[in-house]
Amino acid sequence: MRKAFLIFSLALLMGFGLAAPVCAEDGVTDTEIVIGSHQDLSGPIAGWGTRVKMGLEMRAREINEAGGIHGRKIRLIVEDSAYDPKKAIMVTNKMISRDKVFAFIGNMGSPTAGATKPIISRKKIPQMFPLTAASLFFDPYDRYSFAGFTPYYDQARIIVKTFKKEKGYTKFGLMYQDDEMGAIMKQGVEDELATLGLKLTAAESYKRGATDFSSQIAKLKKEDVQLVILATVIRETVGALKEAKKLNWPVDMAGMSPTYTKYVPLLCQKAGFSADGFYSVGQTPMIYADSIRPKVQEWWKRHVDWFGKEPDLPTTAGWAGVHYFAIAAERVGPDLTREKLIDELEKFRDEPDDIFGGPPYTFTPTNHQGAFYANLSVIKDNRFVVIAPNLYHKLPE
Repeated sequence: MRKAFLIFSLALLMGFGLAAPVCAEDGVTDTEIVIGSHQDLSGPIAGWGTRVKMGLEMRAREINEAGGIHGRKIRLIVEDSAYDPKKAIMVTNKMISRDKVFAFIGNMGSPTAGATKPIISRKKIPQMFPLTAASLFFDPYDRYSFAGFTPYYDQARIIVKTFKKEKGYTKFGLMYQDDEMGAIMKQGVEDELATLGLKLTAAESYKRGATDFSSQIAKLKKEDVQLVILATVIRETVGALKEAKKLNWPVDMAGMSPTYTKYVPLLCQKAGFSADGFYSVGQTPMIYADSIRPKVQEWWKRHVDWFGKEPDLPTTAGWAGVHYFAIAAERVGPDLTREKLIDELEKFRDEPDDIFGGPPYTFTPTNHQGAFYANLSVIKDNRFVVIAPNLYHKLPE
């Protein structure tokens, strides 16, 4: 009898064990959702990273003050990568193992976010809207990685196609950063030229972190190119423009989205010259306090009230990452899991950008590119002005 009772008791305990609830998803409690992000807050592109951080914080605060997502408040953890892949890996591992983040939003930079992407995906953690337009975040397909920006590759092809069509240029030069970002931009330039029956006239590289670009610009001038495409970030762009001014070389120059920031004309002014005439590709019209879009004016004022600083386009990128995360998380419902979040993101079809006027977002179960359109702008009177809207290399299938 005693033996039978023991067997019955053991079976009962096992039954309770099997029926016990599964541990909650990392980063989600009854009251909060933990979001992680690594930014350059002290390195060469801290001008971008600090702005992205404010954008992340701004949208999280808006959501939290409105009651959260199904009652859960967003808790942001933002770590400094200093634009160093090794440090980015270190802080990412910390956020995964110690902070137990539910998802990553807006990780900064091609080399840094690229270094952490496989770590995050192996843990089956969603990563959204990295602050880079490198194709590696959606090609090849990765269920846990969602790009959010028109790819550098597409931007490069858009520049070549547009300047060939509008100005008849046939001699293209390139100055590019010798890393993942520069490589994919260079590939886009070369591929579009090939479709036009042309070849790259000259290409000059530089190491990430370089400050002297005199030899690169001098060599491109010697080749007499009609357009210098800059596969650069902020200070490298200013350095290239400055060298061209020194040589009294009135060549057209065009950059991609890393150059599309108000820091470029501002730093050029501080260096004693104007950036007027510089072309840049970006997917959202540049934001200004006197924008023709009333929602941008309201958003701008709120940002200044909260942070005491004017926003820049990278601010909108951080804001948008949290915004679209919240849309998907809200649609999941109270039972939020990583897999359900991904399922909702993959249902996005032309999800609009109602605030800033950028392209809509489309994700599918086989394509996580997200954005497909871009604008070509030029600096006039130290402000970016869109001159060719809604350009694209290819559209979503």
